Amino acid sequence: MRVVVLGGAGEVGIALTADLAGRPEVAELTVCDLDTARAEEIVAGLRRADPASASRLRAVGLDLRDTAAALPVLEGADVIANCTSFTMFDTVVDLAVQARVNYADLLSEPTAEQRSAVERAGITAISGLGASPGLTNVLVRHAVDWLDELEEAHISWVSLRTIAPSPGLLDTILWELSDGCPTRQYFHHGRYVAAAFMEGSRNVDFAAPVGRQRVYFVPHTEVVTPPRHFPGLRFCAVRGSWRPELMDDIRVLNKYGLLDPEAIEATKARIWERFGGRRDDSPWRLFLNVEVIGTRAGEGWRRVYDVGHPDWGQDGVGKMTGICAAVGVQLLGRHGTRGAGFIDPEVYFDPQEFLSELASRSTVTVTWRDEKLL
Repeated sequence: MRVVVLGGAGEVGIALTADLAGRPEVAELTVCDLDTARAEEIVAGLRRADPASASRLRAVGLDLRDTAAALPVLEGADVIANCTSFTMFDTVVDLAVQARVNYADLLSEPTAEQRSAVERAGITAISGLGASPGLTNVLVRHAVDWLDELEEAHISWVSLRTIAPSPGLLDTILWELSDGCPTRQYFHHGRYVAAAFMEGSRNVDFAAPVGRQRVYFVPHTEVVTPPRHFPGLRFCAVRGSWRPELMDDIRVLNKYGLLDPEAIEATKARIWERFGGRRDDSPWRLFLNVEVIGTRAGEGWRRVYDVGHPDWGQDGVGKMTGICAAVGVQLLGRHGTRGAGFIDPEVYFDPQEFLSELASRSTVTVTWRDEKLL
């Protein structure tokens, strides 16, 4: 298969690229980034690590806004993996449609018009293909296949990192927590309820060494997709959090209106000016917890999935997201188009196959435990 990675020199793109470079199924891997030198450096490093892969890898400096330059790079590929900031989604999905290449990204909210365009192009697009959304969707589907009926899904994550290691990751934290976020919601008894700033507080016990963390409603797409497919679902929510000190900082920014729509771009620019690219010595982690409640053989059951990873230093968040996304990209390349249009991860992927591929990496750990409800 031929895979093109857009934003391949970014925090997540690097991890996804490194994983796919080691997969024999991937016959050609093109790493594209606006930063040409950085893309070439990444490819050179992968070639040094595995000289046998040299002929399969290439780096391309690419401004995605230059359609005439971008389309020849994309046409003929099996999968476009979009690892750019979600702010580039409109540009990239339009390129995928024009190139007629199957598409996957880390997080996006396609409009009805974009969904129609993808369907007319006859391609499969998967929106949300990292840790959350992505792996979390697969875990909900894994539970559904075990239960007779799914009733509740509580998806939680904690991201322990600095505020702005990359522009895309700064975009993410401010978008998810901004007071004016229009898509932050939860599903309750057949309807969606808008969630306010830091609403839905819940303590969640993540796997060691992260342990108990307080999480809040966030606008991830898993709150929307399971209710589409599992009609017995009564409640669905996604909650997340960052380091406690960052959450305190965000509270202050929100209190003084610096996350309001008319102010957020200036706030983002100022944060980047002071903290852009900064890292620290603390381990960076992205851990998941998925709790599902339902019935099996007439009895109530709770299943809790814990997902963690090794101490990867400051690469923890990028690797966790990138490796999960790489599994999805590999399987999308393997199976190809399964219907035209956007297809949710819990529908496209066989959860057993996905978890088997993830386990073969021997890095991300997924465990679960079951409890019968009285």
